[in-house]
Amino acid sequence: MTLNNENLPHLCRPKPASAKWSGFVSLLAIVSFLILAACKAVPLEPDSEKTVKSVTVRIDNAIEYQEIAGFGATTLAGIMVTGNGVHDLLSTSLRDQALEAIYGDVGLNLGNLQLWQEPSNDNDDPLLIKKDGFRWAASNAMYELLVRPAKSYGFSDYSLGLTIDMRRELHWMKELRKSDYRRYLQETAEYVVAGVAHWQEITGTVPRLITLFNEPLSGNQELQGGSTQEIVDIIKSAGERLHEEGFTETKFIVPAEETVTKSIETSRSILADKVARSHIGALAYHAYPYDSAYSSVRHILEASGRGRPDHDEMRNRRQIYELAAQYKLPVWMTETSEGPGRADYPFGSPENLRARANHIHDELVYANASAYFAMYDLWDRQSHEAHFKHRAIDFFSESSHIALVDQKTSEVHISGIGFAIGHFARWITPGSLRIDAVSDNKLVKVTAFRSDRQSELVLIVINNSNFEAQMDFSMENMALQGIVKGEYSDRSNRWKQLPPFTPSDNASFRLTVGPTSVTSLSATLINPD
Repeated sequence: MTLNNENLPHLCRPKPASAKWSGFVSLLAIVSFLILAACKAVPLEPDSEKTVKSVTVRIDNAIEYQEIAGFGATTLAGIMVTGNGVHDLLSTSLRDQALEAIYGDVGLNLGNLQLWQEPSNDNDDPLLIKKDGFRWAASNAMYELLVRPAKSYGFSDYSLGLTIDMRRELHWMKELRKSDYRRYLQETAEYVVAGVAHWQEITGTVPRLITLFNEPLSGNQELQGGSTQEIVDIIKSAGERLHEEGFTETKFIVPAEETVTKSIETSRSILADKVARSHIGALAYHAYPYDSAYSSVRHILEASGRGRPDHDEMRNRRQIYELAAQYKLPVWMTETSEGPGRADYPFGSPENLRARANHIHDELVYANASAYFAMYDLWDRQSHEAHFKHRAIDFFSESSHIALVDQKTSEVHISGIGFAIGHFARWITPGSLRIDAVSDNKLVKVTAFRSDRQSELVLIVINNSNFEAQMDFSMENMALQGIVKGEYSDRSNRWKQLPPFTPSDNASFRLTVGPTSVTSLSATLINPD
């Protein structure tokens, strides 16, 4: 689900949060407290006489799940593309702040670069690419203003957003689809190949993945009256053309429908076709509709945050997990949002962070997702005011983007979902394996990851309760060495560094975590002989 793209901007290791974030969070925490005092708060478990409860967690290195690709967002660059060209909306210093916050502090390593390149047909021959018939300004600006400078923070694993969208930019294809379906498929293939070839020309690299659709038959309905068979045909046509042009390693992320159930339906049709299936690199889905179990922050806290995740959502995620496993494909959750102006809590509220941490946990555990995306990497005030000029939607009601970039104050503000993703992305090395982690308390969730490259164990602990949890971690089929380090967020802190400590032995350790908190932990593993 996306905003209207017209006039929108085209758009790691742990380190302490900067003083700027801490000061901003402290101010917002006070404001949030005052606002929330007058609001209906999400209920926690009833208070107990005990303020500290024991929680036992078993980590089993022998039980392995998915490989983690990482964490990302649809990638905007803080620019606006109009008929007069590309307009940079950010000053150099503000852009530097934004990139450091998103790719340095939060640690995003994935993205989907939205490129708009063919508002009219380049020529009458879909087998011959006329380069000056395409609009390359967006691609060039995306690379120069975002991708290239973000490389220094490790941002390199992105997909090209060569979306087949006939609502606006590719509207000229609609009549062709009716009159000459074969040529229509050739034109969609040309569009994809032209984008890949140009990206290789300006960057010297070939994208590993392409985002071909973003809710083609649901939500955005980019194919406007299209069908699952049409999606299969486009994948086959574009995939075969890429191979003919020598791009044999590039594959598609599909289908990215609005909901898990619709994504499963479309995915089954794609995977049933052997040729189409050969061009697929990952299955994708979105966590909608608005106000549903994983779109609404309040609903996440009322269900998953109380240890009772929505049964239907769990069943749907199990189904996409099993479908992907059948064909040995990774699963990516590539978009979530409350929707413009629909935030359940103020921007700096700790509820936003804890809810999205629960959401990440559930996508990784129940869908076996390899990647988790927020809505956008950045959203700036100028674009916001231009886009919502006829609607009274406050800039700071946008809580689903990694960072808000405010030209009025020259400040960058990390959101709750940004801080939540940071608790994972700042610590988990791409390529790590999720391993088994079992907590004996439904309000205290733990996910575990092993990096063979780093010889490292990473644990993410979400305490949804209103009690302190005295955590007893026991390790099976692994051994620790050295210190345990980490950071935590709670109602007053964001990414606050924990004092390092040394476990009493190499198979267990104890740590007390505060109420309604999220904690990231890391320890070095002893390599087996």
